[in-house]
Amino acid sequence: MQKDYQHCLDKLATAAPETKSALIRSLLPGIEAALNSGQRLKAVWEAMRKEGLKMSYHSFHKTVSRCRKMKKTTAASSWGKHDKSPAAQGLQETKMETVEERDPFANLKRLENRPGFHWRGRQDLKTNLHGTEVSTDKNNR
Repeated sequence: MQKDYQHCLDKLATAAPETKSALIRSLLPGIEAALNSGQRLKAVWEAMRKEGLKMSYHSFHKTVSRCRKMKKTTAASSWGKHDKSPAAQGLQETKMETVEERDPFANLKRLENRPGFHWRGRQDLKTNLHGTEVSTDKNNR
């Protein structure tokens, strides 16, 4: 039973991509090799267009740049995840414990107790000196 599913998945993997962006993603190593050898992206697009790619240069450029960006972010996010030593795992567990014990309002407390001059909004000078409240409304003047 599982053998039939595996055969079906293998068949899908060897088939040509259905979307143009999937096609560009599958050809990205070759495109990057051509760019690294000194070819311009427009020359790569023109060569692929002659072979039957039906895509404007603008769309091709955007798709290649998105694929390259996606490749960089996935490579950066998977960096360092391959080998986890027991010491690193222990450090991660310790870090998680300290996060749970951390005070979520510590940042606000630190900001309230900072030294120096702090302006808290508009207050009238007469209110502060004499203790009487003076209206700033034009109708009450």
